[in-house]
Order: sequence, then structure tokens, then C-alpha cells
Amino acid sequence: MKPGVLVFLFLWFSAAAHAAASDASVSKATKTNIILMLADDLGYGDLGGPWGGRARTPHLDQLAREGMRFTDFHSNGAMCTPTRAALLTGRYPQRMGFARAHSTKGRDELGLASPGNREITIASYLRTAGYATGIFGKWHLGKHTTANPVRFGFDEFRGLTDGDGDYFSKLDRFGGADWLNNEELVHQSGYATTVTTDDAIGFIERHRARPFFLYVPFQAVHFPWQEPEDGEREIRRKGEDFTSGKPGPRSKLGPHPPGEIPGVMQRMIEDLDRAVGRLIATLRKHGLDRTTLVFFTSDNGAYVHYFDPDFVDPAATATHPASDWPHVGSNGPLRGQKTQLHEGGHRVPAIAWWPGKIAPGSVSAQTTLTMDLLPTAMELLAIKPPTANGPNAVDGISLLPLLLRGETLAPRTLFWRTPTQTAVREGPWKLVNDALYNLADDLGESHDLAARHPEVVRRLKAASADWQKKVARK
Repeated sequence: MKPGVLVFLFLWFSAAAHAAASDASVSKATKTNIILMLADDLGYGDLGGPWGGRARTPHLDQLAREGMRFTDFHSNGAMCTPTRAALLTGRYPQRMGFARAHSTKGRDELGLASPGNREITIASYLRTAGYATGIFGKWHLGKHTTANPVRFGFDEFRGLTDGDGDYFSKLDRFGGADWLNNEELVHQSGYATTVTTDDAIGFIERHRARPFFLYVPFQAVHFPWQEPEDGEREIRRKGEDFTSGKPGPRSKLGPHPPGEIPGVMQRMIEDLDRAVGRLIATLRKHGLDRTTLVFFTSDNGAYVHYFDPDFVDPAATATHPASDWPHVGSNGPLRGQKTQLHEGGHRVPAIAWWPGKIAPGSVSAQTTLTMDLLPTAMELLAIKPPTANGPNAVDGISLLPLLLRGETLAPRTLFWRTPTQTAVREGPWKLVNDALYNLADDLGESHDLAARHPEVVRRLKAASADWQKKVARK
């Protein structure tokens, strides 16, 4: 072979190798980090700024100004566990047998590891794609070892497996230790919101040189209602108020009398806002803000009124209507609260933030849900979705066209179910059990239009019945 040809081939192969290396480097460098922040029991009207609440939330206000704020975003459940299952799997929680929160008694709760569940989580998909994966905060998808987050795609877990642990002692409502480092029970001193934020920041700093997926399910502002200044103040137990034998659960009111709860809630929300600000500041500090998609939302609506049956004679509840119960949080103009399928139970605040990608100050009134976050991440990473009719078929849709280009999403009919209620949403129409509302004209669901639109009722009832058959566990 002629020397000139050898030189040409050498230069060609060198250029090709350099190009391949550059492509690989660019691919690695441009992989988007993903952070999902999930507040707990944060209502549609709890935040300040554009949400109109009393709490001062400058960091979340700024996040909304710099990103997209959603006015019609919904949790998949009106309680904690169903929404978390939907967020992680992109699927209706009823497919996994989750229609309500799980028991808090004992460490044998299987949750996501229950027989028949073969779920693949967003963490599993992203870890397979080369991401570091971490969860810090509240799991609430099973307390048994087989249900631990590290068994479902997470490299690191630190937090509580239950739903309502003491923010300081890290004991569950029945006095059991419930704070884990992966699969080992440990104790981390400090206020739960602060500890969770510290752990999440540590994860970012350890993995800032590679793509990462960070799930931060804050316990705040779930009961027991405790603020950072409460310290180790003792929470009353039921046995101190009733002579019922063995001491019962700790009060959901924390160490406070009912009249103090609204103020405590406000301060818990403001502390949560500071936690979000610390996480965003960490991204900016390390130059990760323009390569990280952040999504903030809540797992369900707020308790507006709460009557603690563990500490009041149950017979007294009949003489006290809900409107007389102690005030807690706010769902703004929405009817209903946590546990209910009126809008106050599942329409929640939500923000998407990605500087340079999502138009700042944008507001979306499109109907979106928690289960849409997994398919959004999958499209972002070009991960092939599961087969449509397969065991892990995704029910949500990708929000990427909306986030990046402001496109209108395809119309769809959406469903919710609790043990006592069903709800169906089709455009502005919403059917809650047998009552029909037009949310475009009646966001507060105060006018039942079922008698005037029987054809809409029949259509939505038929859709709900068909959906319930499809999602029923085999």
C-alpha cells in the first residue's frame, strides 16, 4: 500500500475515533439529571405567591417564575400510597391494589412487593440507563425488607418506610423505630425535613459528575404536625386520655392543641420552601441547573379540617360537623380534602423547572397527573416504553411536548377510585359517584348537573366501569 494511502487511513481512523469519543462525551455530558420533589398533604391553596396562601414561599414562587406552573395537575390518589405507586410506575395504583394508605402496624407490610405485583419503577429504568438513583424521605410503599426501595431500582435510600413518623424521634405512631439507611434501621437526629434535605444535597454532590435521578418525597407537611422549634416535645398517646388498657397511637396533632395547628402548618410549609431553595441552590452552585429537570408537586390535597378520633370520644363526632373541626390546611377554592375525590382531595400544586428548556413564567391549564412523570422521563432518555398490553404497560403520557414546546396534549378520560368513591374526568366534565360537575364553570363542585345531563352521566359511568375491569388485579 502506498505511503500516502497509509497516512490518509491513519488520519481518517484518528478523526473517526476522535469523533466517536466526542459524541460519547457529549452524550454523557448532556444526559439530563432528574429530580422529583414530592410534598405530603400540601393543598392547592397552601402555598403563597401565585397560589394565594398565607405561607411565605419565596423559593417555590421563584421556581414557578423560572419554570412552568400547573393549575390543573392531579395526584393519582387522595391519599399517600396510591399516588406514590403511580409516580414511580407510571400506572394507575389500582393495578397494584392500592386504593388507600397502608397500615402502620408492624414491619410486615409488603406494599409494592405484594404477591401479584411485578412493578418496574422509574428508578429501575434510569439505573439501567446508567443513572445513579437515590431516594431520601418517605417511602410508604411497604415496610417489609422485600419492599425496601433498594429492591426497586434505588442505589441509596435514607428515610422512613411508614407514613407518619415523629419528625424528631423517627418513631412511627405506635412507637416503632422507622428510619432506615438502605435496609438497616438507624437514627438520624434532627428535624425530618432538614435531615432529608441534607441527605439529598449529599447525593447531588457525590454524583454531580454523572447523570442522576433523585427522588425527594418529603414527609412535610403530613401529621404529626410538628415544626422545627418543637424539638423533642412529647406527643400525647391515646392511653393518656382514655382508660382503654394498652397505650394507643400518638396524636396526629403532635404536641399542639388544635387551635395552634394552622400556625404550625404555615411554619412547616415555610420550612419546606427553604428546603426546596437549598436543593436548587446546590444545583446552581455546581452548574447543574441547566442540565437538570426538576418537578415539584404533592401526593394529595390538604386536610382542611381534622378531628382526631384517637383523642376524642368517637360518640362526640356525631355532634360536631366537619366545619366545626379544627382547621389545618387549605385547598383554596376547591371542595373537599385529603381522602375525598372532590377536587380538594387530588388537585395539587405543581411546578416543572428546567432553565433554558422550559419557558420561564409559563402556566399550563392542561389536565395532567402524577403517573405522567415516568413516561416523561422515558421519552427524555429515549427509553423504549413497555408493551402497551404487557404486564407493565404505562397509563400515563409524556409531558415533554408540553414542557419543551407548549404543545396541547391529546384528550383523555381519567379515573380515580377509593374504597368508597369513584371519579371520572372528561374535559370539563367530572363525575363523583353519581354527582356531575362542569369544572369550567364550577371549580368548587357546588352544582350537581346530573339531572340535566343524563347522557354525560351514562357515558362516564360506562367508562368508569370499563376502566375498573381493566385495572382490577388478576
